[in-house]
Amino acid sequence: YSPDVIFCFGWSRLIKKKLLNLAPLGVLGFHPARLPNNRGRHPIIWSLILGLNETASTFFFMDEGADSGDILSQYPIKISEKDNATTLYERVIETALIQITEFVPALVSGNYQRIPQDLSEASYWRKRGKKDGQMDWRMSAKSIHNLVRGLSKPYVGANFELAGEEIKVWETELVINNEKNVEPGKVILVDEKGVVVKTGEDAIRLLKTEPELNIKQGSYL
Repeated sequence: YSPDVIFCFGWSRLIKKKLLNLAPLGVLGFHPARLPNNRGRHPIIWSLILGLNETASTFFFMDEGADSGDILSQYPIKISEKDNATTLYERVIETALIQITEFVPALVSGNYQRIPQDLSEASYWRKRGKKDGQMDWRMSAKSIHNLVRGLSKPYVGANFELAGEEIKVWETELVINNEKNVEPGKVILVDEKGVVVKTGEDAIRLLKTEPELNIKQGSYL
């Protein structure tokens, strides 16, 4: 094979030098974060879990490091409080498609820039493990809500255990509750919208779970 350029999407392992050097223009990688910040694993998930208000769509020339090559194109992407993994994932794809239509002609003509990453600004996100998806009612309602947002579909879902059964949580809503004499994990309200649970700070309404919860007010999760 003698390609002019190679595109790499969704590949989570380092590419060997032989392949990196195969095409004259190199291998173009994609990373949905504002490089050199937030290199590494699961950038869409972590950006939501950490409550960031902005990320980016970045195309870069791959080297033997992890997300460390020169940048070709980078567009900022705003993250709203209403975003979850599904909506952010879709917006990242939309942005990336716009970028591709712009930089491919530049690659063909040779009229493009390679912007070196500032190594002093580099940071890395680790691979997410199963425990990272487990909800702890001692967390603040905001932290639990962000966890649910980050792990919503197409990902695996945040979860907690009830009577030995794993309960997936797909959608939540923050509830202001400053009661000081209620333990985290207590069900303080059950209504037509869902189950409201006291957390370490404020409370959270579980809007969509799998399976659906059948539990009474005053119970503990």
